[in-house]
Amino acid sequence: MATAYQKRMMLRKQSDLTRLADQYRKNVEGLTGEYQSAFANYQKSAAEQLAPYEEAVRRYKEQDMPAFERAKADYESRLEQFNQAMADYEANPTERVNARQINGRGGPFFEIDGKRYNSANLPAEYSVEYVDAVPAKTLGGGRGAKVIEPGRPASYEVYRDRAMPKMRGSAPKAPSAPERPAVADFDSSQFEKKRGQLQQDYTREVGERKGAKLNAVRRTNRTLMRDA
Repeated sequence: MATAYQKRMMLRKQSDLTRLADQYRKNVEGLTGEYQSAFANYQKSAAEQLAPYEEAVRRYKEQDMPAFERAKADYESRLEQFNQAMADYEANPTERVNARQINGRGGPFFEIDGKRYNSANLPAEYSVEYVDAVPAKTLGGGRGAKVIEPGRPASYEVYRDRAMPKMRGSAPKAPSAPERPAVADFDSSQFEKKRGQLQQDYTREVGERKGAKLNAVRRTNRTLMRDA
């Protein structure tokens, strides 16, 4: 039969296990609080690092890309007009000029924009094209008389080289998409290590106390058997 002292010792060991479990729970709760605080600080730091990037993304979507699409549409419209003008130019590289022809000695002369030229001193961008001419001819007449029908001098048309169409502006360049900065992942290894150490220490201390309790029970049993 266990003595009062042995009973008190057994109750004290049981109380130690309860206190040990409570302390372990408090340590885990404290470590959890540290983890949550550290993770909250990490999230705040990560948000601060990503803020410029997120603003750049917003500006890229709401401003840069719409502006590029407008510039692209305008360029494509101008390119279509240029291609049409180029096709017309290739089909008609010259245009007729309203030039008054003046026939005379050293002529013919051509009056263009108030200035008189002959075929020798026309500016390089002008050219003269022969049209036709009707020579004079003699008609028969009575009693040896001759009737002459006057001819028509050579007729020319003046042409000027058209200016080659030019494309205005160059194709717009698409804006570069923002690059996301590298943000390190949250490192929870130190907390996992601390949690593992707490678990290890708790398991060891519980084992020591249970071992001590078992030894006390064995000693009590041996005493009872001897007394019996």
